[in-house]
This record gives sequence, C-alpha cells and structure tokens, in this order.
Amino acid sequence: MRAALFLEAGAPLSIQEVEALPPGPDDVVVRVTATALCQTDVSVRAGKYSYGAPLIMGHEACGVIEAVGSAVEGVAVGDRVATSTAPCCGVCENCRGGRPHVCVLAQEVRKPMRARLADGSLAVGLYGLGSFAEQMTVNRASVVPLTTSLPDEQLALIGCGVTTGLGAVLNRADIRPGGSVAVIGCGAVGLAAIQGARIAGAETVIGIDPRGARRADALALGASLALEPGEGLVEAVLAATGGRGVDACIDGVGLPDTVQQAYAMTRQAGSVVIVGLPPQGTRYSFDAWPFFLSEKRISSSLFGSADIRRDFPRYARFAEEGRLNLAGLVSRTLTLDEVNEGLDALAAGEVLRAVIVPN
Repeated sequence: MRAALFLEAGAPLSIQEVEALPPGPDDVVVRVTATALCQTDVSVRAGKYSYGAPLIMGHEACGVIEAVGSAVEGVAVGDRVATSTAPCCGVCENCRGGRPHVCVLAQEVRKPMRARLADGSLAVGLYGLGSFAEQMTVNRASVVPLTTSLPDEQLALIGCGVTTGLGAVLNRADIRPGGSVAVIGCGAVGLAAIQGARIAGAETVIGIDPRGARRADALALGASLALEPGEGLVEAVLAATGGRGVDACIDGVGLPDTVQQAYAMTRQAGSVVIVGLPPQGTRYSFDAWPFFLSEKRISSSLFGSADIRRDFPRYARFAEEGRLNLAGLVSRTLTLDEVNEGLDALAAGEVLRAVIVPN
C-alpha cells in the first residue's frame, strides 16, 4: 500500500510503497476513504512534536472495515467507521468512570508497528492510526461504526478537530441557553466550538482571530461578533456582555498571553477551557488572591473530553439535521500525492481543512 511517512523533522513527508503488517487479534483493517489534514500534522512534520520515525502520518479519517481480528467485537467487515485519536476500550477504570477520553489503553494502541518499509525498517501510525495511507491497521478501540449519509470528506472531520471543538463546549464548558461564549482562534477547531456554542443555546458567541478570513468564517458559522486580537480586546468582550464577561472562553491557541486574555474576559465563576496544545515547557501563572475570589475554573479539554461511542453518532446527527455545518470547514480536497502541498497551505492559514480522498 502507499503511505505518507514522516522520516525527518522539517522535511516533506515521503510517499512510499510499504508492506502492511498482519493485524493482531484486537485489530481491524480499514480502507481509508477520506482523511483530513490537521494542525497537529503540520507540527509533527515541522518537528515541534516528536513521535519517532519512521511514522505513518494522519489521524483524522473515516473508512470501511475490510478485516477484523479474532478477538474483535462490536464491528464487522463492511462497517463504515470514523477514527479517534482518543481510543475507548470501554472496560478500564477511566472508561467505566465516565472519563473514556483518557482511556488507559491510549499508550498501548500507539505502540504496535504497522508497516514495513522497503529498507526493512518498521513504522508505527500517528496516534495508533496512520491515515495518510490507502489502508490502516488500528486497534478496535480507535474506531466507531457510524450509519450516516454524510459524505466521506465531512465524516472524516469528526475524528479529531470537530470533536475537539464541539466537545470543549458541550462536554466541558457547561453552557446554558442564553449564555455567552468567546472562542480564541477560529481555525477548524475554533469554528467547531462556535457551532457548539450555538447548539448549546448560547445567545452571545464571540469569535477572535487575527485573520480577516477566519473572522468572516466565524460570523458565517454562528458567531454574533468577530473581534481582532490586540489592545482593547478584553474591554470589547466585556462591553459585548454588559460588563460581566463571557460564561466560558474556549482558548484554541493555548499560549500564556491568550490564556491570560481568556481569564480576563471570563465572568466570575465562569470557565476557561484550553484546547490549543501549547509548546512543551510552557507555563501559565495567575495572581492567586483574585483567582481564589473569582471562583473561575481553568481546565484543559483533551479531545473535547469526548465519549466517542456517544459523541461521534451525536455529532453526525447534528450535521444531518443541519445544526452542524461540516461542509463549511472543508476548503479543499487532495490526493495522497498532494499531502505536502496541503500541509503547506494549512500552515499558511490558506485552508481550514484539506481532505485527502482516493484517486
């Protein structure tokens, strides 16, 4: 099969013929029908995050199951599935305790070698997936079967960015009808969060982004106000909320400056939810006395704090009902051979999501 491989930080991904290794008893083999390019892929290619090499890239995908291991239950050959960067075994302490997005199986599913290169070296898949390929072998815990009419290029988005943004609002922020939400960073994740705020019934939804095109996207996808970051940002958010601040701020950037802004624009007893992955070594600091008195809550949201077995079908239903606009997040479709071109466009902010579909 053909796959796009990370071999060296800062270098283009290498498209190669590789030999897929046999699936284990808990594995399924998925024919990839669509896979989206994510900012995480950009960061890995650049060397910002290291997961070793050789590495089959890609993690936001959908496909059709072509084979199942001897111990696999709950899915069958022919099932249409979406992949998940956060596996869910369903039986560990975290899964049974209502925290399936931090399943204890997560590290284990990312370890198996999945393909042999022509030089004999073995490759793993990014996050245990590796969807920049014609097919992928993954643990059963990393796929969710879905019966939906959504086209492949839209369904693939549920596997990472859409779930991260929607879940940060619906699973973490506790937004009530008539509430207010600000979203810092209006890429695909931020735009999903904006749509999640509308789905939750928020009346005031504020998108914040330095790029005019992204602010326009925010307004088109449900924001009531779009602001450019900079001096006066917090004051503008306070003015838009009657001086109180927003009930929740979703920070899709995760840098110290944006977290400070998010904290300042959030009302007393409100929530700051950080979904943007900060560089390693980043530290946040707050004045303890006003923090204590404000009762503001600051948390991260890993993969939208999702229960994938519950949330993936729910998000697909939102899209089918017209409550969630996935088509508005797809800027371009590509072939596997164009993966580096797509990553360059994503890094430059020229696209929201580019999606690879088979030739």
